Amino acid sequence: MNKAVVGAVALVAVVAGGGVGFAAWSGGKVTRELQSQTAALLAPFPGIKVVENSVSKGLFSSVHTVTLDIGCTPSLDAPALQPAVDGAPAGKPLQITWRDQVRHGPLPGGKGLGLATIDTEFVLPPEAAAQLARLFGDKPFVQVHTVLGFGGTYVSELTSPPFKYAEAGKGDIDWQGLKATARGSLTGGLGAGGSYVFEAPGLSVNFASEQANGTLRVGRIALQGEVSPQPDASLLLAPGRSTGGIDNIAFALAPAGGKVVDVRFEKLVFDSEAKVDAQGLWSAVSKMGMSGRVDDFAIEQIDMQVSLSRLHGATYQELLNRAMQSSFSCHKPGEEAAMREAAALAADLQKGLATLLVHNPEYGLDRLAVRLGGKTAELSYRLGTKGVTEADAALPLPALLGTKGYGAATFKVEDGWIEQVVKKVVATQANAGVAPADETVARTMAMINAALDDFVAKGYVVREGQAVVSKAAFEGGLLKVNDQPMNVPLGMIAK
Repeated sequence: MNKAVVGAVALVAVVAGGGVGFAAWSGGKVTRELQSQTAALLAPFPGIKVVENSVSKGLFSSVHTVTLDIGCTPSLDAPALQPAVDGAPAGKPLQITWRDQVRHGPLPGGKGLGLATIDTEFVLPPEAAAQLARLFGDKPFVQVHTVLGFGGTYVSELTSPPFKYAEAGKGDIDWQGLKATARGSLTGGLGAGGSYVFEAPGLSVNFASEQANGTLRVGRIALQGEVSPQPDASLLLAPGRSTGGIDNIAFALAPAGGKVVDVRFEKLVFDSEAKVDAQGLWSAVSKMGMSGRVDDFAIEQIDMQVSLSRLHGATYQELLNRAMQSSFSCHKPGEEAAMREAAALAADLQKGLATLLVHNPEYGLDRLAVRLGGKTAELSYRLGTKGVTEADAALPLPALLGTKGYGAATFKVEDGWIEQVVKKVVATQANAGVAPADETVARTMAMINAALDDFVAKGYVVREGQAVVSKAAFEGGLLKVNDQPMNVPLGMIAK
């Protein structure tokens, strides 16, 4: 035989053998990671029981199957498994299954190079599947395709098809579908970080009843974000940043025999950032802005910013786990076991909350501003604790908050803002059948101005240029309004 032919055959054999070996290795690596990551992802959710997390291995492909029970999942000795009173059926969990069809590298599915590809399908209970079939027909309600690189990085693409659904005399829905892409590391899990992009073209709903007809329109939704690498990060408290927006939201309601109410919001934007420090304390700042109108009443701008700081992530996760565990209880309201469980939950939550307060968390509405006709009204407040020790955490919660809690609030309204609102209310009443009159606006404003003058005289409100302002602060058990102490110390409430 020609030496060249022999050499070629040998080379093909080596490459083929290496490919088979790589396929076996890649399949084992990927399926092991899928099993471990699934267990880690679901661990923080006590209301979800993993019934199956198995792998059926093949040389060039494998199947990873996960079955979950969501909801009431009583243990074998739980009283909830006893016959229910009055013949009522015992609670049953909702069971959901998904299957990952894993095609091994180096040529997964014979297409392209990579560690593996994964196609995920969901299997729902027959009743739920039948309901979804009414919307999506024979199309899967969601599809997920994942490509794994040789280094363990992944790109997952999730799509859900559009659908239209209508019921005669009741209304219709036009959902234009969605798509999302996530990037990250299979081996690193949540702690490795990643990024995502989400887009939904929009939604249209028309509804009708004897009482009213209405419409809801939601324009394009676009979100994107990055999750920062963070050891011990949880799904709910992962650090990172997300931004996005909604083109528009429109809602119209026409009561039978009444005037149509038309509410619209435009150019909604969102921006949120979360961080975790070395002590495991979580903080976040979220911003939102939009413009809009109610009928012909224009809202030039709405801006809001909220923040949360010094939240101890591990303790907060424990509180959430405890609350979720109770929410999936198999006991019926009013049963003795349910009342015992509720009492235990209340005690656990109070203890956990006291532990959170040792880290002196703070929640703030940093700014809520509404601009109408060039005039602005603003509200802000902050709530938190200061100087709480572990010994303080043993105190009854009212006493702890009365001595170590604090709060501050500011409300500012520019001249002319209130009058615009009054004019709109009067105009609405006029359209509803009440005779319109400029005198109504003037009389109402006279009453409001008289009340403001009285508040100024009593120190509840102060005038700052072309605006009225009121500030309140509570700390050390005492309340101050515009820096003046109140006669009654609110700390007495804790006694």
